[in-house]
Amino acid sequence: MSKLSMDHLLIQASKQWLRIQDVPKETRKSRMIRWLQYRGFNWGVIGFILKKLESQYPP
Repeated sequence: MSKLSMDHLLIQASKQWLRIQDVPKETRKSRMIRWLQYRGFNWGVIGFILKKLESQYPP
């Protein structure tokens, strides 16, 4: 996956992460995983995105 594609995905994932910020941490994480899986991303990408989101938006 190119750097540009990954940056674009991170922007879209950030928007989704902020939309679901009113739920408990584990629920938010599982919804985010489902959202990314539905779009066909593998576990490597999902793990990377989750780590980025959790570091950018601490609870």
